[in-house]
Amino acid sequence: MNLKNFFNLLPTYPHYKMNVFSGTNKLQEIIGTLKCLYSSVCVKGPDIDLYHRLLREKLATHCYSFASGRMGFYSILKSMNIQPNDEIIIPSFTCVVVPNAILYSGAKPVYCDISSYDFNIDINKLESLITPRTRIIYAQHTFGQMCNMEVIGKIALKYNLIVIEDAALALGAKFNGQWGGTIGDFGYFSTDRSKVINTGLGGIVTVNNHDYLKKFSDYYNTLPYLDEKLTRNIAKTFLLNIITLHPYFYWIGKFINAVLTKFGFMTYLLDEKFTRLESIQGYPYPAKLSNICARIGISQFQNIEENIKHRKRIAHYYNEILKIYPYEYIEDEKNIFLRYSFLINNREYWEERFSSKIDLSIWFKTIASGKSENFGEIGYLSGSNTVSEHVCSHIFNLPTHQQIKPEKLRNLLIELKLSGDIIERKRNTIS
Repeated sequence: MNLKNFFNLLPTYPHYKMNVFSGTNKLQEIIGTLKCLYSSVCVKGPDIDLYHRLLREKLATHCYSFASGRMGFYSILKSMNIQPNDEIIIPSFTCVVVPNAILYSGAKPVYCDISSYDFNIDINKLESLITPRTRIIYAQHTFGQMCNMEVIGKIALKYNLIVIEDAALALGAKFNGQWGGTIGDFGYFSTDRSKVINTGLGGIVTVNNHDYLKKFSDYYNTLPYLDEKLTRNIAKTFLLNIITLHPYFYWIGKFINAVLTKFGFMTYLLDEKFTRLESIQGYPYPAKLSNICARIGISQFQNIEENIKHRKRIAHYYNEILKIYPYEYIEDEKNIFLRYSFLINNREYWEERFSSKIDLSIWFKTIASGKSENFGEIGYLSGSNTVSEHVCSHIFNLPTHQQIKPEKLRNLLIELKLSGDIIERKRNTIS
């Protein structure tokens, strides 16, 4: 850690300071977690089946829970008998765990440029990347805005390809009343602290094509759980984060969180830096979701509709000042706005301006967020996707969860709007 980063973590004066991490958890979930923490059903228990049943009722498809979303994605690939050098087309604007999981499976990520209009894969460039080795189109719903599943589905049908939906950032988004993540052959979600709902750590896979159901179920049934000690540490981290990341305490909580993490009291599954599966040590990859996290998930899912309504209200508040999106776009059921995202000039300046009120932790500053160099290791050639790289340099995100008080950002939002630094939202910003 360099000196600047250290000083950024030091406690400041007491004030309400917001951050991007989920503010969706209720007191009953804290109490339930404490009761389950040292019980015999911490790892395995009845809440897992209850969670799966609730997911099936909500999503109307076959659902499986995992210790993380990335493990779910990897499990999809393993169940499909992916062969060495099979190609998977993904957007060049994602999290590094996506190409990592592809590499773990032996396949090859092929990067497609994105549209600067909605930050999703550019459907006009998809077909040019399809080769005889292509197996999968990876449909990522970026920032909670659904990509064009209708066109992607037609392309997949034309070339006999599988569609995997990445709805990690879009739980609750719908197209014609159908949940994102349930339209392609497979889908998956993430439920960690930065996502739409927070189970501490966790993920969900949906199997929507019955042709793949048995193979996936058989594979899933072979998977282990995380061990009891690790599971309890994850649950303790969930509880500590609720306190240290709360806006009323974050002015000092950020420092406490960093110290606890430094001395091993906070537990996360930190495999972003690994491009080889065998490099992951200390826990099985993949693994199933524990009972204690499933218990949290039940409560979180029961409140999903109000969660989404709240995020749209926050997005409307931002939009009334910034005028980025048409009203109808925010209201569209396809867009839940996990983060309200747009492009600006002078991003570092505006990050600093906002930092007294909120830690933004902007997504995605590189084509594979979590990796800042040596992109050849994940099969990406720098300079090959100009729109994605332009967006990475200018993207700006504002969170929408329940602990965000947008009125505290009002003066900054007005200042940003009047600055002229907002880049107009239009298709094909870079030709």
